[in-house]
Amino acid sequence: MAKYFYIQVSDASHMGISGNGQKYRKDYLIFIAAVILILVGITIYSGIFPPASVVESYSMEHSDNWQYGIIDEGTIVMVKKVNNIDNVITYVQGRSDNSSSYGEYGNVILYHNSALGVITIHRAMFYLSWNGSNPEIEGYHNQSYIHIYNDNIIMEGIGYAHRNLIVNVSGYKGDSGFITVGDHNLATLSKDSPYYNRTYNAYYASDQSIWGIKPVSINEIVGKAYGYIPWFGLIKLNILRLEGKWPRQDYTNVPKYSYLDLSLSIIAIIGLILFPYKKTYNKLKGTLRNS
Repeated sequence: MAKYFYIQVSDASHMGISGNGQKYRKDYLIFIAAVILILVGITIYSGIFPPASVVESYSMEHSDNWQYGIIDEGTIVMVKKVNNIDNVITYVQGRSDNSSSYGEYGNVILYHNSALGVITIHRAMFYLSWNGSNPEIEGYHNQSYIHIYNDNIIMEGIGYAHRNLIVNVSGYKGDSGFITVGDHNLATLSKDSPYYNRTYNAYYASDQSIWGIKPVSINEIVGKAYGYIPWFGLIKLNILRLEGKWPRQDYTNVPKYSYLDLSLSIIAIIGLILFPYKKTYNKLKGTLRNS
């Protein structure tokens, strides 16, 4: 009697059941494998894990509105390991070589901020070293926008607001490292603040001046930023917000329409994944054949 209950499984494929299932399973496996290969490739190139970081504050923003290529809150940047100071192009060097990233000259680095106990992502303005008691700027060759008055280093027309930056290095004698600045910080400090120098019409906007930290040494650098994925970091940041780990002063400064752009991007990605490419291709092919 058992023979009457025997079912030939292979017959199901002729009805289009297991065949389609196997096809979709294969497509998803190929997609997952491709994603894994891309992530492995990025990690190998970056030389660091994780090879990406989400920007949590607005200190690098250039506007209240989202701008392409600018580091806004919620931007995901890739991070490449830095082995020595030559791996970092500073603002001074970038301005001479016309090398820029994220809307301004020079590289943006991620480093351990000892004053805040967090990783800060800001622009490397110049590398400070010392010749005895005299400060030296790597890449300085009497550029007209740079002035050195004893222990005051002044850089004119810096950033998207074209402001003057002043760095007093008297407290860093013997300490070599990168002087760093947030693009937004330099552009928005008030003339009524203690960080404004009326004599030179310049702002003490460097991280070293604001937080009282030393120049960033090579050992403090996590890596330099490259690449750019806008908006998607907002997903992580809002999870942190629910946990009380994303400050109000930051989440209220997300550029306008960022959440709308994120939503539209997610919908577009889902649409691209679910779109019936083969069915559409076959239909189009049949239409052309019959025409």
